[in-house]
Amino acid sequence: MADFHKQWQIDALFVADAALYTEDNLLMIVSFRWVSRVPGTLTAAK
Repeated sequence: MADFHKQWQIDALFVADAALYTEDNLLMIVSFRWVSRVPGTLTAAK
C-alpha cells in the first residue's frame, strides 16, 4: 500500500483483506485511511 500510495499520490480509502492486519503493516500505514477485516483467529473477532 505504501508503494502504491507513493506512485499514485491519491487521497483514498484503502480496502484490504485480513492479510493486511499484522503489527508491522499497521505501524507502516498509520497515516492512511483504510478498512480491513481482522483475521478470524483473533479473540475479538470471535
